[in-house]
Amino acid sequence: MPDAPALAPAPRGKLSKVGAPKPEAPTLAPAPRPSAPKFVAPKLSDSFEVLVFTNPRPVRVRVAILQEGKAIGELWRDRLQKAFDFCDRDGDGFISEKETRFVFSDQGMSQLLANGFYQPGATGAPTLSALDKDGDGKVSFEEFVTYYKRTAEQLMREQPVQPDNAQNVSVTEAIFKMLDANGDGKLTKDEVKAVEKLLATRDADEDECLNMQELAPELYNPAFGGFQQVQVAQPPNGAYPTGASTQMVVLYRSGRIPGTITQQVIKRYDKNGDFELTKAEVGFDDLTFRALDKDGNGTLDGEELDVWRTGAPDLDLTLSLAPKAVDCVAKLSDEKGAAARGFVIKQVENGRVVLHVGRQPIDFWAFAPVAQYSQGTLKQQYAYLFTQAAGGKKYIEEKDLTGPNAVQFQFVRVLFDTADRDGDGKMTKDEFDAYFDLQDSFRNISLSLTPAVQTPTLFQLLDENRDGRLSVRELRTAWTRLVVLEEPGAEVLTKNIIQPSVALRLARTFDRFYIQQAAVQPFNGNPNQVIVPTKGPLWFRKMDRNGDGDVSRTEYVGTKEEFDVIDADHDDLISLTEAEAFDKKMRENSEKEKPSPPKPDPKTEREPLKK
Repeated sequence: MPDAPALAPAPRGKLSKVGAPKPEAPTLAPAPRPSAPKFVAPKLSDSFEVLVFTNPRPVRVRVAILQEGKAIGELWRDRLQKAFDFCDRDGDGFISEKETRFVFSDQGMSQLLANGFYQPGATGAPTLSALDKDGDGKVSFEEFVTYYKRTAEQLMREQPVQPDNAQNVSVTEAIFKMLDANGDGKLTKDEVKAVEKLLATRDADEDECLNMQELAPELYNPAFGGFQQVQVAQPPNGAYPTGASTQMVVLYRSGRIPGTITQQVIKRYDKNGDFELTKAEVGFDDLTFRALDKDGNGTLDGEELDVWRTGAPDLDLTLSLAPKAVDCVAKLSDEKGAAARGFVIKQVENGRVVLHVGRQPIDFWAFAPVAQYSQGTLKQQYAYLFTQAAGGKKYIEEKDLTGPNAVQFQFVRVLFDTADRDGDGKMTKDEFDAYFDLQDSFRNISLSLTPAVQTPTLFQLLDENRDGRLSVRELRTAWTRLVVLEEPGAEVLTKNIIQPSVALRLARTFDRFYIQQAAVQPFNGNPNQVIVPTKGPLWFRKMDRNGDGDVSRTEYVGTKEEFDVIDADHDDLISLTEAEAFDKKMRENSEKEKPSPPKPDPKTEREPLKK
């Protein structure tokens, strides 16, 4: 029997006469999932452009800002993570609506960066809707970061230019008049050298140094507590230079120098009024000028000069702040290149570098907190409140903050819920400290860059190490150090050596009120200041009783013969270099005089054990 013909399988989803399958439902494309919202964190500015209009030329410096060697953005996210974890009481990695009441508001955080303290309850906690960008009912860390837009913009602040100090005129005139024996408004080499003789008549405290109070007692008012401006008659010749203009320096965020700067440069340096700058007019070095002079006609027009505004800066510099001055850093990226283009660089200390453009200095300074001006940590400031409220216990309960002491402890009551992280109704000292440590962590990364313009006093020019006193060595080298500030070949000193200087100081924002006071204080010459030497052999530091960096014959406790041996240049001062050289020589001699270890007798020497 023949086989039945095979039936072709019916196509899927279509009807057939035999064994027709049920029609399939049409396949629907899956609905697209809503894309996750993109949380754009605020962009942080961590570099500035500094324009300084010195007499020789305009200078543009790009300053990169670091805190303890790290980028501000990195530290910002680190601090926000700690704040996020502080608010995330259940530790689930999100902030719930209940936990939002512990979150610092954006406005309050901005005030914390500016003033160093967050006032609980003053601005209120943010709502969940303000934090929850994707509307899922909880706040992720990225949403938390995005919320602080206002605060992020305030992490780095440029402060107004600090103006010139009006009292400097009086100080310079008083010292200049004292040295100017013939009153002609000029100082000869002999007149400057004679200043050392004033030690015999004006060194009231017999420390072999001259401070401002000893040099110009007529300017010192004990009741005022320092130096005040006094009208001093100026000699008929050589009037003091006019005060420096704050317009000598301008500060911008990187990439934001306005186009109007180009015209300002032309207006300031164009001597013949042709709206173009020759090399002699603008003062640029050969390399810079040739790079800008594209048409090679020997002048820079506005378009060519605009390349200077928008292109690579003249200098790149890094300022890194740290809690201690020794760890601060001020460093040019290419010192050799800067020197080859005519800039003179002096590294004063790790955190401070002075750039000389002709005779005008620009001082870049990472200004660490000074102990006498420091406010200390917040937990140190408010520790007494915890001690008083606890009354001998290791914790505070809300009942401790009521009754007769309610007003006194109102501040603690406001922060109680936030600080009591485990919510057990008891705020321990560790919880109290942790709350203020969190605030300290934010205020320590908020930085300010403060430009200042100052016409230095003659005393400041003489005081090379800036300790507020003139030592014997500083007095002896005064002429050599000052004459180089005059025109080449000068045989007398005029007041032209006193040129306005520009300083740029990086400091914590809440320290900005103390920057000017701390910077000027060393020049006031505190007669009660105790200076402890930190360099040199121990015997040298102990003998250097006035801390001027030298040991004089009066300070030396040994014999005249011993002093003369150490004093290699026979200038009646043992310098740090001479002390270290002598100390090294004595150690070497001591090593030579040590008895040599006895050599083993070959006859009695035992052979090494064989393995």
